[in-house]
Amino acid sequence: MQVNQIQPLETLSEIDAAAAVAAREAAEGARVYFDGDSIDVRDSFVDLIRDQAQRFLAGPGGTLIVSGHANPVEEPEEAVNLSMSRTQAVAALLEQFGVQSHRIVRVSHGSNAPIVDADDEKANWVNRCVEIRQGALTPRQPVWSQRSRKTPPRR
Repeated sequence: MQVNQIQPLETLSEIDAAAAVAAREAAEGARVYFDGDSIDVRDSFVDLIRDQAQRFLAGPGGTLIVSGHANPVEEPEEAVNLSMSRTQAVAALLEQFGVQSHRIVRVSHGSNAPIVDADDEKANWVNRCVEIRQGALTPRQPVWSQRSRKTPPRR
């Protein structure tokens, strides 16, 4: 009889632990990793991007912050351009999965904000990524709605 009483408690703690892990992952967001100078999203990350889009669309709103990183290279501007191209590739997939473009904030860090501050191949792999996380920012209005808004004349 005691075994039956303990088992639901263990199951409950396993559920709590799984919920805590899921909450932490949702808060931290997700990372999509890239090869060397590539901007191609691997097939293995497409489902992750789809899940992020579905979670965002089912949530309360706000924005998705898509921020690209790159490992250090000779020209810092090259790293910024590469990370922005990766960010645009991930954002394009998010849009294909239903997220409106104006709800995606695109950020390119280049090699200025490394995930791991080291200079070996493993650190370079980790730094070649795009992070996706939810933000509480109110998205910008589409350009067309800003232009059609008229303000009353001042007196």
